[in-house]
Amino acid sequence: MTTTGPDAPASAPTAPPTAPDAPPAPRTRATLGVAALTGATGVLLLLGGALIREPAASGYLGPRFFPLAVGALLVATALASAAWALRPAARRAAAAAPAPAPERGDRRTLVVMAATLAGHLLLLQPLGWLIAGTLLFWGISTALGPRRPLLDLFVAAALAGVVQMVFSGLLDVPLPAGPLGGIG
Repeated sequence: MTTTGPDAPASAPTAPPTAPDAPPAPRTRATLGVAALTGATGVLLLLGGALIREPAASGYLGPRFFPLAVGALLVATALASAAWALRPAARRAAAAAPAPAPERGDRRTLVVMAATLAGHLLLLQPLGWLIAGTLLFWGISTALGPRRPLLDLFVAAALAGVVQMVFSGLLDVPLPAGPLGGIG
């Protein structure tokens, strides 16, 4: 039963639908551009990974696994992003939403992250992976906003240890040992 006239309930205003052949909104074009760049990077990784010669003595996963896995994930991400951007509802929402005000970057975070990475590169050989990796993860965590520095340090050490075990144990890729190389 529909009623019309002055007693009819007011319905919520809806956004006017866009025509399917309307040009994409600027945000949609940007999303498609990022998806294309991500997809191209994924394809290059897949091609490069397929061309890697795998030695007979390679570990369980081998040197081709990670480039192929990351390439496949990048291509899947690009396809999902492009599909999302091309949905009519997403196009309408992107066109109707006001453009955000440009934000200034957090310079302190960028400087601390860059200094942490540079320090990691300088300390990796003399200190070894476990110490340099712990400092890397802890420095990045601190740059992003330290909440509990001591807990962050323990988590960073555990993460560096896991990376060491994966590379040395599973992949047979030795990481620099530094002064801890003689222990154990």
